[in-house]
Amino acid sequence: MKVAIITKIFRFESAHHLPGHHGKCARPHGHSYRLEVTIRGPIKDTPGESDHGMVMDFGEISQIVKNSVIERLDHQDLNTVTELHTTAENLAHWIWDELIVNGLSEALLYRIRLWETDSCFVEITQLERN
Repeated sequence: MKVAIITKIFRFESAHHLPGHHGKCARPHGHSYRLEVTIRGPIKDTPGESDHGMVMDFGEISQIVKNSVIERLDHQDLNTVTELHTTAENLAHWIWDELIVNGLSEALLYRIRLWETDSCFVEITQLERN
């Protein structure tokens, strides 16, 4: 059985703040987030099927991510939408949960990488979720 790891990248703009934080992030501000969703699994080997030779169609990944995450977070106040203390770490776990609830296979979801700035990101993988 052949296995592959594939990644699709998304972008969204959002605002948030961290109440009680001892720094400038306590004030409302925005980020241009970059979200990387990585899938790991067997390459399907059924000749004649639409997904032959794929782990998962990039279009299917896009549809799930856009419907469950991007459309909900883009140009929104993350504190209001997620009801979290909106650190990048908490947001990454929220995104993971939303992807699973909205149809992305938990067995295939391998990694979430959420870039808050060009030089700062958080990453969670299947290991951190177990």
